Amino acid sequence: MLPAVEQRVAIYGDPACGRIALVLHALTGDHRAATWWPGIVGEGALLDPREYCIVGINMLGSCYGSTRVRERITIADIVRAQRRALDELGIERIDLAIGGSMGGMQALQWAHDAPERVGRAVIIGAPDRTGTTAIALNAIQRDALALDPVAGLGLARKIAMLSYKSDALLSRRHGRRPDRNGRTGFDVEGFLDAQAAKLIERIDAETYRTLTHAMDSFDLRDARWPGTTPPLTFVGISSDTLFPAREVRDSAERIACAGIDARYLEFRSDHGHDAFLAEDAALAQLLARYMRYDIVPTGATTH
Repeated sequence: MLPAVEQRVAIYGDPACGRIALVLHALTGDHRAATWWPGIVGEGALLDPREYCIVGINMLGSCYGSTRVRERITIADIVRAQRRALDELGIERIDLAIGGSMGGMQALQWAHDAPERVGRAVIIGAPDRTGTTAIALNAIQRDALALDPVAGLGLARKIAMLSYKSDALLSRRHGRRPDRNGRTGFDVEGFLDAQAAKLIERIDAETYRTLTHAMDSFDLRDARWPGTTPPLTFVGISSDTLFPAREVRDSAERIACAGIDARYLEFRSDHGHDAFLAEDAALAQLLARYMRYDIVPTGATTH
């Protein structure tokens, strides 16, 4: 672990409000959670800054303002750095750690590594370890980066998008129709080109390489769970092919068998893995069924 790091942080709401929520971003996200997760963070959303203090921390190794690293880091390293960031902010305990995909991995790592600092963790679209297919896809994407840091990054994005979107969604939106902008080729090709161009404008190959390696390292499958582990809620996405719902459900059941309060919810969507972003308002409705009752503000008592 680096002896000293910088991390970019966004805070929504008043830290003295009594409810602290830590929102953890995915591979290409950042600390500005209200921007990329408006159905979850923002006025009128699930985590309303008038009711919660919401903290977003840019991951160690990310290009959005945190320290860049050349050596391999793990999800545990990223979470360790986040704990240090909260220490600097004077935040001793968070009532909720929540994230999707790689953010969900961080939320689960928080619950395992610092259970005394977390009231509840919500893990969306992420199992208790990165599976073989996901590791293989990340490796192929890094091979693309090795060919060219810019064009390769675009190619990596195209590869990733095929694991982020379901076949049903792609077929409905694009099918075999010609490109909607009149270019040669199919419409789905234009979609992938557009996604690649967007990513190249906002992230770089070094960040992508560092964070995909960190994602590959994630493995809490055989971890020993402390008796103080906070309640865990796993959310599987029905059409997810990157981290299939059955793997997320199995993770919840495995941890529950260790005597931990772990539950499973399934989010029905045909968007694929990206549903936690694409249908965040619907996801918020699913989560709202229990969050308003199960999250107790720091320092409060229950009867």
